[in-house]
Amino acid sequence: MRKFFALLLAMVMTMAACFTVFAAGTPHSITIENTNTSISIDGKEYKAYKLFDSTQNADKTAYSYYMNVENQFYVNTGTKAVVEKYFTLTEIAGDASKVSVTPKDGFDARKFGDEMQKFLAEATADKTATASGEKAVIDLEAGEAGQGYYLITGTVAPKDQTDPAQADVVSAVIVTNEDPDPVAKPKAGIPTLDKKVTRIEEGSTEIETAILDDKGKAAVAKVGSTVSYELDSTVPDLTGYRDYTFRFGDAITAGLDYVKGSFRLEINGNEEQIAPAFADGDKSFTLTIPFDMLSRYTAGDAIKLTYQCTVNEKALTYDFDKNTAKITYSRSPYDDKTNETPDKDTYIINLNIDVDKVADSAEGKKLDGAQFKLYRMDGNSKLFYKWNTTDKKVEWAAEADADVFTTDREGKLDKQIQGLDQGEYYLLETKAPAGYNALSAPVKVVITATADGTGEKDSTKVEYTAEVDGNAATVKNGTVDLTEEQKEAQPVAVATIVNKPGQVLPSTGGIGTTLFYIIGSVLMIGAGVVLVSRKRMNIQ
Repeated sequence: MRKFFALLLAMVMTMAACFTVFAAGTPHSITIENTNTSISIDGKEYKAYKLFDSTQNADKTAYSYYMNVENQFYVNTGTKAVVEKYFTLTEIAGDASKVSVTPKDGFDARKFGDEMQKFLAEATADKTATASGEKAVIDLEAGEAGQGYYLITGTVAPKDQTDPAQADVVSAVIVTNEDPDPVAKPKAGIPTLDKKVTRIEEGSTEIETAILDDKGKAAVAKVGSTVSYELDSTVPDLTGYRDYTFRFGDAITAGLDYVKGSFRLEINGNEEQIAPAFADGDKSFTLTIPFDMLSRYTAGDAIKLTYQCTVNEKALTYDFDKNTAKITYSRSPYDDKTNETPDKDTYIINLNIDVDKVADSAEGKKLDGAQFKLYRMDGNSKLFYKWNTTDKKVEWAAEADADVFTTDREGKLDKQIQGLDQGEYYLLETKAPAGYNALSAPVKVVITATADGTGEKDSTKVEYTAEVDGNAATVKNGTVDLTEEQKEAQPVAVATIVNKPGQVLPSTGGIGTTLFYIIGSVLMIGAGVVLVSRKRMNIQ
């Protein structure tokens, strides 16, 4: 008996499990009930295969176990050989219809379960049931015909799964052996995954308004800033596994660079030392947690992977930069096949400013030749926009070092002011178009961004608004759709700025120069009359 119950305990750790002895004459059933919120058994079929029969005395203090010679696993030479490898089968005197079952010394339940599992696909289930909702009830025969020990198999479906081609995950079902109508819970190694942006830094200063939604799916970050990411998962149920694939995969677009050395892995609050492997020109990495490390923890323990990226100059060529993560994981204790979690995306956006320079006229003529500098306030100081061509990032410098932006024939800047985050900016016109008056004050542009959180993904759109005041300036607001694959230009706040034409200065002080013209003309006429008169007098 001691050896046999050791067998039962070990078999619980495999895909199949043994089932209890039932009272005579009583209807029996096995209930499979799922309470794991990350999986579903709705619509999944569960199969029960009788492995051994059993009898018991009246007070249930003594049991005997036997295998009917008509049992499919006894008849099949392959499965019988496996049973005989792990059990001693003894003929029963006077009853040729069955043999008694006793586990051998040194019995390895895991190996036995593995070898039996390979034959179940070709075997015939004694009873089956399809789950309705999160419960499947397998009805068995009443009385002694139904009592015995069963191998139970089934699958589960990950709830966080959008790919219908993904295979179900094989479940190892645990069945208690104390209750004549037990409730079993499916066991499946399915990790979950969440990904989010947790912090945006400019230098060492956190920009609190940069993260746009409460799920951390979208953020605004200028070129040169540092983005912190977090990937969250849990230790899967490893029941029945002798090895398990658990591999983080992460990929970034061109406008982001991994900060090597920033990676940190924690399991249940304990830091584990595993280095990621980089590929694709350091634009992707994988990080594999080995089985012996996972198995030190309990199913459901938190797994957290954190790291950082910097926003580089290539972010200026895209409408947003996307960071995509997934987990590759084992789907069965008995083969090397794997599944993948759905991709989890986060988005980094940087904003641009452009100008629509027009004349104050009915046709709104486009004006070229206007020059601007952009600055922001740091307390009482003005810091001007400058693109650092060496370090490939936005800097804020003295006015003498600032970049100058000139409008072209279309009234647009010769190059957009790129790589900005949210904030309050000022366009300072340093040169007006020829023939037009310069602006009397800078144009203030205030850019804010919010994620609307609609659509199929957690954050599908980022809508930003820009407010402008001073000198008849207006702005066009924008929306970037995060479900689109970078088809649009960088989101741009376009300030429409109007210049008034120059005018002749008004004259003052009476008749002005007209009097001098009249007097000059009279004097010239008078001089001519005098000259003519003198000549006539000389002739006479």
